Amino acid sequence: MNLAQLPPDLNSITRPNWIEINLDALASNIQFVRKSIPKKTKILLPVKADSYGHGSLACAYAAKNSGADFLGVAHLSEGMLLRQYGMDLPILILGPCIPADFPYLVEFQLTSALSDLKTAVAFDKYLEENNLHCKAHLAINTGMHRYGVRFDDFDTIRRILTLKHLEVEGMFTHLATADMLDKTSNVSTQRQIDRFSNLVELLTNEGVRPQICHCSSSAGTLRHPESHFDMVRPGLVLYGYNPMGATPPEGFEYPELKPVMTIKSTIRTIHEVPTGEGVSYGQYWVAQQPTKVATIAIGYGDGYLRGEYNNGYVLIRDQLCPILGRVCMDATMVDVSRIPDVQIGETVEVVNGTADARISMESVAEAHHTIPYEITSRVARRLYRKYIWKNRLIRWDDLKEEFHVPPFTPYPLRKGK
Repeated sequence: MNLAQLPPDLNSITRPNWIEINLDALASNIQFVRKSIPKKTKILLPVKADSYGHGSLACAYAAKNSGADFLGVAHLSEGMLLRQYGMDLPILILGPCIPADFPYLVEFQLTSALSDLKTAVAFDKYLEENNLHCKAHLAINTGMHRYGVRFDDFDTIRRILTLKHLEVEGMFTHLATADMLDKTSNVSTQRQIDRFSNLVELLTNEGVRPQICHCSSSAGTLRHPESHFDMVRPGLVLYGYNPMGATPPEGFEYPELKPVMTIKSTIRTIHEVPTGEGVSYGQYWVAQQPTKVATIAIGYGDGYLRGEYNNGYVLIRDQLCPILGRVCMDATMVDVSRIPDVQIGETVEVVNGTADARISMESVAEAHHTIPYEITSRVARRLYRKYIWKNRLIRWDDLKEEFHVPPFTPYPLRKGK
């Protein structure tokens, strides 16, 4: 093939590493949650931070096809981009809005989060002066102390809910310790739920209760049915990871969950390390005997955590291979001594809980003293994405066509665009 005569087909180029996004697993997890909540309770899929690294467009459209009711983002620009690619589900911006956001919230019909009276009044006035309409949800601080009006500031809450031009259709809070099992955390979670529940009851009695009240994170959805209200926001669960960790206590295993992301790589070199010689930066691993070492093409430049040295495993031919020394930017060295005929180019399972629980997203996260969200959201864009939808491994271009994703449109909701 003469490459000078035609552009290279980027889809046919061999990839040293990639991630697979199993949208069938996402659909299955949505159904699992659907069966765990009341029939009329809505499901919001958080797609902020590029769906925690899973790909916001692919996940948003797969979720829409699988029965999700709402999408959640952190920032205005994330919601705008979804609208610009044709997404018509309600989109809640979970971070608080500011006056500079008002025109864009209206233009793209995004649902804002209100955290203070001054901003809410200013938004209402802006809508009145311009004869416009927009929806919002009121954030309530029940103990997280991040965003929101304090749960017992009834005067402010009533004023915001009774604004004349801003449609405050929802009210929400966020649970701080629902994924923790100690007694103090359980008391804290129940206190938050009780504060929110009491507020909902009070507003119901006064006839100003918002239509959509929501409270539940992933752990709240699974562990606290009293927190379901009108909508749940189970991010971690919908992406297939157990909020209770890699080794959950009895009763919290949730085998129905299917991980959406797997991370894969390939062996690039194989070599022998003599006794007494070290591997990688700092030489934190030294061979105690002649050792066969494979270098695989993944590192912290791909989002694979550098963290601690001599820590963790990968899977090659169903064999766990220990990581040796420090993870590099573009490479990781592993011990393949127990695979005598291992070959360059072989596929390596880097993170894949379906293949082996010891390299699940939860296990990798625990080994690095973090949470699955940090690992998935750090996955680098240079990692090629492959998607699984309806039991097919499919490219994004084909998936986009199947989902009927329209071309990018700067102002998609304008008439005559």
